Amino acid sequence: MIQLKAVNKKYKRENMEQEVLKNIDMAIEEGDFITIMGPSGGGKSTLLYILSMLEASSTGEVFFDNKIISGKKEKEIEVLRRKNIGLIFQNSNLITGLTPLENLLLAMDSKEGKKEKIEKCEALLKKVGLLDKKNAKSTSLSGGEAQRVAVVRALVNSPRFILCDGPTGALDSENGKRVIELLMRVKAESGCCLAIVTHDERIGSLGDRKFFLEDGVLNELA
Repeated sequence: MIQLKAVNKKYKRENMEQEVLKNIDMAIEEGDFITIMGPSGGGKSTLLYILSMLEASSTGEVFFDNKIISGKKEKEIEVLRRKNIGLIFQNSNLITGLTPLENLLLAMDSKEGKKEKIEKCEALLKKVGLLDKKNAKSTSLSGGEAQRVAVVRALVNSPRFILCDGPTGALDSENGKRVIELLMRVKAESGCCLAIVTHDERIGSLGDRKFFLEDGVLNELA
């Protein structure tokens, strides 16, 4: 479980202080399917970064498996994140100088041998119809193909939580639909938690639990 208690986030810019998140209480469990909607600038990405332990809150407490992580050393947090959380962003963020297979291998946190790692990565690429692209240059992939690689890259360590920040925002509607279908299939097969931040109301409506974040205030919708 990832839990936030009375979390606030403030940024200082020059002489101005901006409060992005206000007194957020939230708990997400393994197996949840959560969508978070809201207008641009409302704090959605910041909330996701705190849930994924990429950013610290200004005040309040963040818990993982009922243990407080606020104040832990970055190295400890990184280990927790790599073992438990898969992250997917609006842009695929692939390392352009590497092939899809190399991008997946680089993300792996495993003590398996090289042969076993390659076999696992190839199985994931096959699952999304991209095995034939495993040795292609990442720059040669279409936007939809690159995002599918990004999805399976988030899966290489069998995460308990998959957190997505606008995963279809840079795609056309057809490729966006494919990525959402892929994410939902992965969730159904693995039983992991899936949380998606989105501007798209059609995607937002799919969540078993739906949240709306506006002006830093989070509400769970009925």
